[in-house]
Amino acid sequence: MPIIMEAVLRSVFAFVVLLVLIRITGKQSYSQLTFFDFVAGITIGGIGAVMAAGLSVNVWGAFAALVTFVGLLILNGYLVLESRPLRKLLRGEPVVVVHNGKILEGNMAQMRYSKDDLMTQMREKGYFNIGDVEYAVLETDGQLSVLSRSD
Repeated sequence: MPIIMEAVLRSVFAFVVLLVLIRITGKQSYSQLTFFDFVAGITIGGIGAVMAAGLSVNVWGAFAALVTFVGLLILNGYLVLESRPLRKLLRGEPVVVVHNGKILEGNMAQMRYSKDDLMTQMREKGYFNIGDVEYAVLETDGQLSVLSRSD
């Protein structure tokens, strides 16, 4: 088979396989992705690219690797839903970064979260003064949840 035809067929096969596997893994908006989800997506894309364009690689070997990786992702997702300790280990926990209008420096350092990042996310939420905030929580997906002080 000519190399161009093989590349086209492998690309179509990889596209269909990726489409099916992505549908199986579930829907999640981009803003809800954790760093792990992001890296997993890149890995899936990398394996898919090898399956499509790696003409020296056995397409069925790449297919097996892709299905195995996605299967492990699905298993991981199930285990994280069912086990709080595993969820804490793999996904982390939300961290309070502001309490009673005061920045909790220790918690921020633990998360490698800078004051600039905090203030940027607070401004995006409409808070320009740290004193107006009762609690600010850095969620596991990197979003900031803010509870304003009651007057």
